[in-house]
Amino acid sequence: MKHLHVFIAALCSFTTSVHAQVAGRDTAAVMIDGVDVTATYAERAITASVPQQTIDTDDMLRLGIASMADALKHLSGITVRDYGGAGGMKTISVRGLGSRHTAVAYDGILLNDCQTGEIDLSRYSIEGISSMTLGIGDDDNIFMPARNMTAAATLYINPFSGKNRQPLTNGVAGLATGAWGMIQPYAYLNKSIGNNLNIHATGEYLHADNNYPFTLTNIELKTSERRTNSKMNSGHAEAGIDWQIAPATNMTAMVYYYDNDRQLPGIVRLYTNENDETLHDRNIFAQLSLRSDVGKAWRLMANGKWNWASTRYHNGMPTGGISSASYLQREWYGSMTAMYSPTQWLSASYSTDIIANSLNTQSNPSRTTWLQALAAKIGTPRLTATARLLRSDIYDSHDNGERHSEHRFSPSVSLSYRIASSEMIYVRAMWKEIFRMPTFNELYYYHIGSTSLTPEKTSQMNVGITWQSQKMGRLTASITTDIYINKVKDKIVAIPFNMFIWRMTNIAEVRSVGVDANADICFSINNRQQMMLSQNYTWQRVENHTNSSSPYYGNQIAYTPEHTFATTLTWTNPWVCLSVSIDGMSHRWTTNEHSNGTRLAGFAELGASAYRDFHMGNVTLTARVVAQNLLDKQYDIVAHYPMPGRAWKASIEVRF
Repeated sequence: MKHLHVFIAALCSFTTSVHAQVAGRDTAAVMIDGVDVTATYAERAITASVPQQTIDTDDMLRLGIASMADALKHLSGITVRDYGGAGGMKTISVRGLGSRHTAVAYDGILLNDCQTGEIDLSRYSIEGISSMTLGIGDDDNIFMPARNMTAAATLYINPFSGKNRQPLTNGVAGLATGAWGMIQPYAYLNKSIGNNLNIHATGEYLHADNNYPFTLTNIELKTSERRTNSKMNSGHAEAGIDWQIAPATNMTAMVYYYDNDRQLPGIVRLYTNENDETLHDRNIFAQLSLRSDVGKAWRLMANGKWNWASTRYHNGMPTGGISSASYLQREWYGSMTAMYSPTQWLSASYSTDIIANSLNTQSNPSRTTWLQALAAKIGTPRLTATARLLRSDIYDSHDNGERHSEHRFSPSVSLSYRIASSEMIYVRAMWKEIFRMPTFNELYYYHIGSTSLTPEKTSQMNVGITWQSQKMGRLTASITTDIYINKVKDKIVAIPFNMFIWRMTNIAEVRSVGVDANADICFSINNRQQMMLSQNYTWQRVENHTNSSSPYYGNQIAYTPEHTFATTLTWTNPWVCLSVSIDGMSHRWTTNEHSNGTRLAGFAELGASAYRDFHMGNVTLTARVVAQNLLDKQYDIVAHYPMPGRAWKASIEVRF
C-alpha cells in the first residue's frame, strides 16, 4: 500500500495526458468585476514539428510554482537532479540523455560552462523570469544562431525585459520569505524613452539558512537531524535596452552579474554531521543582438557575447583530497545569421558562429569552435517541414603542447502535418543527430581526465500526435503525446584506476525509449470562475547497452526513474484563487550496476497555493502563499542529500 498514492497519481497523469502551457499562444482575456479570466490555447505546442513546452509567469502563479525546481517538474521528459534546499545545485536531464546534452539559453543566447558542461539552474529564480520554454530537437524557427542547434534539447529562459512585459507595467517590487530563514527582495524597472527606446533593470537578493530537519536512518535506528553548513547569500543584477533603431532594425543589449557565496552541507554521513566546505561563484556577461529586415525577402541577425565566470572552492577539513581550488573561465562569442524568404511558404538560412573558451587551471586548456548551419523550411497552413545541416570544427589546445580537433556534420529533419482542416489535429516526426564534446574536466582534470576521449554521439527520433479543441462549449482542452527512441554512443564514464585515481573513458552505449504525455483542460463554471487541470507524465526506459554479455546489460541507468508525473488542479475566482498539486517519480538506482543498497525509493509530493490580486488604480498588488510537501514526506533525489520536508513560501508583489 505504501506506493499506492504514487501509482494512482501516475495513472491519473497518464490517462488525462495534461500539457504545460506554451509561449506564442493565442490568448482571449475577459475583464470582469473582481477577477481576470484568461483562456489560453497552446497553439504553438500543437502545431510545432518538435516537442515544445512553455511555462510563463501566469502559469507559475496558477500552478503554485515557488522555485525553479518546481517549474521544471511541470515539463514532461525532464529528470531534475536536486541537491536540496534553496542553495542546492539543480541540473536537468532530458529523456535520459544526461545534463550535458541539454543546453540553456538566457534571452536567446546560450549559456556555457566549458569546465563541467552543466548549467546550475538554481542560479535563476522564477521572480526574474517572464517565461521558460523546453524544446527537444531543433525549433521550427530557422532564423537562429548555429550554436542553438548544438544540443539534443534546449531550455530557453526569458528574463523580464521591455519586449516581453505588458505595456502598462513600468515596474515590479516584491518581497518573498519562507521556511528555514529564506528571505528574498526583488525589483524590476522598465522605462520607455520616446517611442523607440526602452531601458529595463532587474535586481534580487536571496538569503537562506537551509537548516531544515530530516530523519537519519541506520537500519532500525532513526534519529532527528538538521542540515548544517548550509547558509547561502546570493544575488543577481541585470540591465538592458531594447532600441528600435529604424522601422526594420532592432537592437537589444544586456549586462548580467551573479554572485553566490554559500556553504556546502555535503553528503549525510552516519554518526557525524560536520562539514566545512564553501563555494563562491561569480559570473558576469554582456551580450548584444542586432536584427534587421532588408527588403521583403531578407532578414539579418548579429549576436555577440563576452562571459567571465569564477569559482572558488575551499575545504576546511580535507581528508587527503583537495583543500581549495580556484577556476576562471572566459568566453568570446560572435554569430551572424541570414535568412532568405522568396515566398510566404519557403525560406532558407545560413548562420556562422565563432566561440573561444579558456579555463585557468593546471594545464590552462582553451577551445576554439567554428559552427556553420544551413537550414530550409516549408510552411503552409497544414504542413511545416524543416531540414538542417550543422558543420562543427573544434580545436583544443593546452599547456602540455598536445593539440586535438574534431570536424563533424550533424543533420536533422522535422515535420508537422494537420490531418484535417476542420480540426486542430497534427501528426509530427523528428530525427536529429548531434554530438557532445568532452568537457575540460573530462579531458584535463588531474588524475581523472583523459585526452584520448572522443565525443558522445546522440541519435534522436520522435513521432507524436497533438490535438487542440475548437468549440466545446465551456470546455477547452489541448493534448500532446510523443513517442521517442534515443541512442547515445561512446558515452563518457569514470572508471577507477585505483582508490585515488580515476580515468574517464568512452565505453558506454545507452538506448532509451519513452512516452511523453501532456495536456491542459479548462472548464468555465461561469463568467467569474474556472477550473483548470494540468498534467504531464513521462514513461522512459533508459538502458545500459554497453556489453550484451554483462550482467548489467539492460539495466536502467543511474538516477533515471521509469515514471515521472505532475498534476495540478486550479480554481480561479474573484476571491482567492486556489491550487493543489502532486508530483513525483518512481524508484531510481544510484549505480548502473543496481547494487544492493543503491535503490532510491519513489515518492509523491503534495503541495497547495493561494493567491489574490488587489487592484488600486494603476497599481496591482498580488499576495501569495505556497505550501510544499504538505505530508512531510522525506526523500532523496540525489543519494545522501535529503530533500526538505514540509515548507512554506509567502510573497507580496506590487506591479505599477
